[in-house]
Amino acid sequence: MIINDKSSDYLEVQLIGKSEHKIMAKTSKDTYVFVYPTQEQATDPLFWKSLVDIINNKLWLPITKSFHQLLPNDWLVEAN
Repeated sequence: MIINDKSSDYLEVQLIGKSEHKIMAKTSKDTYVFVYPTQEQATDPLFWKSLVDIINNKLWLPITKSFHQLLPNDWLVEAN
């Protein structure tokens, strides 16, 4: 199943840059937020390489509204 419920606990963001241990993102409502990688992501060189590709290709991703973290399965959720 695909996340498409606008009232959910997710924000749609386009990653636009990175610094040290945070990622700058633009929301679908043209506001800017920081996305914070988990401890595991922060120490994973493949994560940061993939992140650069996502930024360069201007992809949109979901993040949690409360903690501003990427979702492990992107736009997919388990079907009930």
